[in-house]
Amino acid sequence: MNISPARDPADPPAAPPDWTIEVGSEPVGEGFYFFADVKRAGKAMFRVGIGGVAEEEKAKKLLAAKAREWIGEFLIREQQSGASSQDC
Repeated sequence: MNISPARDPADPPAAPPDWTIEVGSEPVGEGFYFFADVKRAGKAMFRVGIGGVAEEEKAKKLLAAKAREWIGEFLIREQQSGASSQDC
């Protein structure tokens, strides 16, 4: 699924369209552990997870926000490393 855009001004910004997440869950005790495999142009980049959430829709929203935050930080690092290598 595409990573939903931020709905609240406090949320991390929307991710570029080539980033997607695949959400899954595993039973843990009496609840579930939800996770999202985050991909860029189909290539697996990382996984985020969350526990203690009972509703799948709420877990998806929280996972998407965590993914957007990580993606934003990753893109900044990627830009900075590209800029620094060009300066040499």
